[in-house]
This record gives sequence, C-alpha cells and structure tokens, in this order.
Amino acid sequence: MAGPIYGVDVASYQGNPNWASVFHAGIRFAFSKVTQSTNYTNPTWAHNRAGMLALGDGFLPGAYHFLHGGNGAAQARFFLSKAGDVSRFAVALDVEASGADAATAREWVKEFKARTGGHPVIGYYPRWYWEQTGRPDLSFFDTIWQSHYVTGSGSPAALYGKAPSTWWSTFGGEPISILQFSSSGTVSGISGQCDVNAYRGTLDQLRALALGEEDMALTKTDAEVVWQTDGILDNPTGDKTNPKVRAAWLLTDTNQQIRNVALMVAALGKQVPDVDEDAIVRGVLAGLAPAAIAAAVVTALPADLARQVVDEIQGRLAE
Repeated sequence: MAGPIYGVDVASYQGNPNWASVFHAGIRFAFSKVTQSTNYTNPTWAHNRAGMLALGDGFLPGAYHFLHGGNGAAQARFFLSKAGDVSRFAVALDVEASGADAATAREWVKEFKARTGGHPVIGYYPRWYWEQTGRPDLSFFDTIWQSHYVTGSGSPAALYGKAPSTWWSTFGGEPISILQFSSSGTVSGISGQCDVNAYRGTLDQLRALALGEEDMALTKTDAEVVWQTDGILDNPTGDKTNPKVRAAWLLTDTNQQIRNVALMVAALGKQVPDVDEDAIVRGVLAGLAPAAIAAAVVTALPADLARQVVDEIQGRLAE
C-alpha cells in the first residue's frame, strides 16, 4: 500500500515557518489558516502562501477557513476575498467550535463552489464534534479530514506509528482521506509544536482529490488504497485480473462519476442564478438504475462479489 505522506497545518501561533526546511523534513502537504468568521485574517497567510507555492510540484499547498455559526455564505465570500486565487490550493473548512454546525458548513461549501467552478472542499470535522452535533450527513464535503490524537511528541513518522487503523473508519457518509493524529509534532522549520497529518496514498493522488483533477488510471497500489478506504472486504492484491481489484476499480469509477455530476452542476449554478443544484443532481443520479449497474458489474465480477459491489453503489447513490 502507498504512503502515508505527511503534512502539517499552521496558524499564526507557528509564526513564519521556513517552508524550505519543512519540505526537507519530509512534509509534502500543508494547510495554513486564512480566515475565521467574517472579521479575522491570519497575519502570516501571505508569508505561508508564498512559501508553500515556492516549493513547486513536489508539495501541495493548502488553505483553510475556521467556521463560526451564522451566515456560512458570507464567511465563504470573506475567505475568498482574503485567500486570493485558490486554484492551486487544497481548500479545507474547519468545523469544530464557535457555534458552527453542518448546516452552516453546507452553506459555506455551496457558496464557495459556486464562486470557484466547483473546487473541492475538504471538511475538517472531527468525529467527536460530529457526534456532539447530532451525527449529521457530511456528504456535501468532497472528503473528510478527521482528528484523533496519539500521546507524546516527536516526528510525524514516529507519532503516526501509534495511530490504529480504526481511526480511519468512515463516518457522516463520506470517507476519511486525511488524519490529524497529533498536535504535538516537531518539524524542522516550524517553531514549537504543530499539528501533523497523514494521507494514505501518493502526492499525485492527494492532489487529484484536493484540486478536482481528472481521475487517473488505477495501478495495483491505487486499487489497494481505494479498497482499504472503502472497507467492504479485505484489501485486494494483484492486478485487475483479481476480481476484488476490479471491484475496487468499479467502485472508484462510479464514485468519481457521481462527483463529476455534482461538479458540473455546480459550474452550471455559477452561470444560472437561483438554480436548484441539489434537485438537478438528484434527477441525474435517478437515471442510474440499479438494474443497469448490476448488468455492468456482473460481466466483470463473480456473482457474490458483484452483489456486494452493487449494494455499495446503490448505497452511495442514495446518499
């Protein structure tokens, strides 16, 4: 299985990181706080933006907004007014306190996507806060950034070794792609301790997820990562002659097509005022009849495995 690759997230508490040193320490992605509510801008954002972009294609820069309760759309507009062009950035929405909830987050995501042509949004929504706020549906995010901390301090690699695989378990109807596993990481180039994160895959895969780039053909390693994320059966090995690997391929492709529909409708909504994007997506997905899905799946897989894949796809279409 590929990865993990490690990342950090920073705010004004970390001062002005030396991003070249951070990169040389093995960090391959990072998120910097940009804004909070509609009245705070991180004073180190300009430094972090320039420093992360200077690292080039071997690094994925990220930007996040700390959500408060209230008007989610207004907060999205404020974030965009301070962040600048985010087309090269992974964008995350931090939802964990200050009266923020899933409804406000959904407003933020809808407004942000409408103004960026459907740029993906990663939802930082810890499981403990998800449970505290009534276990809401989080499928309006493109993926989830979960947090659960190990004990002690040290390098990202040393700390991540303490994190059990159960911390990656899906909740809220959306898979977890990034795990923040400590707030006590030590990374060269960052003063003091910082939050450290892991992504179980390659940098190219994370970039494709975070920037909405066209899905790549699955390799053996890709299929293994997808399968473990989905958690339907044991992790498959081998190439696409293995029916379980073919099943992982089918699941990934179907899920990507569903996401593509949502992205295209969001782009339409940007051009046509007051369009009901959710209604259009539901109408398109209603055309993906379970019988048609089953007919395609059974040609590629043994009957028992095909049934499990069809059931999983039906569940995704219903979300």
